[in-house]
Amino acid sequence: MKSFTILFIFLITNAAFGQEKQPPNNKFNYQFELGGYFSLTNKLPFWQASNQFGSIPKGTPSFFSRQIIKSKKDTLKKFFKLDYGAELVAILGKQAQLIVPEGYVNAKVGVFNIYAGRKREIFGLVDTTLSSGSISWSGNALPIPQVQVSIPQYTKLFFKWLSFKGSFSHGWFGEQKYAKGYYLHQKTLFFRLGTPTAKVKLFGGIVHNVQWGGTPKVTLPEGDDRLFNGKFPEDWFVYGNVVFPFKKLWGNIPKYKDYNNFELGNRFGNHLGSLDAGAEININKSKLLVYKQFVFDDGQLFGLTNTDDGLYGISLTPYKSAFKKVVFEYLYTKNQGHYVSAFGRLLGLPDRHPNEANFLFNHQQYLDGWSYNRNTIGTPFLTPEENLRSEKQVDNGYIFVNNNRVWAFYLGLMNQIGTISFTNRVSYSKNFGSYDVVGKPITPVNQISYSVNTVIPLSRLKADLNVNIAVDHGDLIRDNFGSYISIIKKW
Repeated sequence: MKSFTILFIFLITNAAFGQEKQPPNNKFNYQFELGGYFSLTNKLPFWQASNQFGSIPKGTPSFFSRQIIKSKKDTLKKFFKLDYGAELVAILGKQAQLIVPEGYVNAKVGVFNIYAGRKREIFGLVDTTLSSGSISWSGNALPIPQVQVSIPQYTKLFFKWLSFKGSFSHGWFGEQKYAKGYYLHQKTLFFRLGTPTAKVKLFGGIVHNVQWGGTPKVTLPEGDDRLFNGKFPEDWFVYGNVVFPFKKLWGNIPKYKDYNNFELGNRFGNHLGSLDAGAEININKSKLLVYKQFVFDDGQLFGLTNTDDGLYGISLTPYKSAFKKVVFEYLYTKNQGHYVSAFGRLLGLPDRHPNEANFLFNHQQYLDGWSYNRNTIGTPFLTPEENLRSEKQVDNGYIFVNNNRVWAFYLGLMNQIGTISFTNRVSYSKNFGSYDVVGKPITPVNQISYSVNTVIPLSRLKADLNVNIAVDHGDLIRDNFGSYISIIKKW
């Protein structure tokens, strides 16, 4: 495998830099990147590993090459258009890897898009270019293969000042550590109040994700109520409950007796997502975006029990400034249904969901938790158990996220000096472990992580030099320093 990877990198390097006078067909865009990683602990620092769509090495030092090919953007308003995209990453190091972060075919039919394959996507109301990560789907994990139907752009609904967009997906998790053959159901729906040119626009919507079906790879005790006939249920009746997860709607249907007690007491599958709200204000060609993502992993959100949990954000894009963008975010996940939120207490509301606390990004059936290939699908601040310091890990391999009670501050800055651009990310978090871990619960610990990414144009090569330096310091993950450098060429 290592020999194959070396040959592969050699061939594509020659193809990219040795054939400059014969660029690929200009009917598509092509990008080639060649570089390497280094770190003190043989692991990537937090902000080098986070939100990279799973296309990172498992250890350092390592070398990599990346090729991206996509159909050219067409600004003509065609009713039908076929697009495609593919990305291939080859990594040479302690463990050779061949990763395909993207590979899809997309058909645009009117306002609809229909695609099949893997595609880089972020779901939720955030600044997608500089956020710390949308709370339930941040681009931290490798894209899950799926079929999706969507209206990706805001489209007028009855009035000029009212528009909407949304998506509906079916995906495949495939083979994971503790379960196999299970599925993803995802749907999103967002509304915008205000015309595209309005100075003030209001946004609201929902992201709903479900893991369902499949077969556990671990042996559950006889009589365990999490299993029925050796599999997790996955028929059409179950799918109806996955798409419309309302207990009242399905509660009196006799077929419930054919399923196990775990579903009777909960829901079919692992449901989680966010309810988002925000506003965009345009002042003198500068843009201010404020948003809040209310996370849900049960029904507490709709009873106003845990409305203080979630991601709070502000994004400012100044007009004619060396600072191209500034993003500040605050993440809070300490409630998880264990007490009535401040807003609920203000209204004098009771706890409508007693004894239904969350165990955020974990699940009693899907022991891999809210992850894909052992990477968190949502915000990277809820770090996988194996990424923590060894003394912070619990003696229970079935827990994906031991540290899911977190508050964190994050600042992202994009600026430019001449032709050189910089992207800075810094975060400070306080980590409180979790409510439900038995063994070695985490006592509150602090963590600071920082990275700066610099892109320097190389005019003679008609390419860019990309340099990234990152540092971790704290008691949650090991102190670390890492860097990577690469050359990027586009046609």
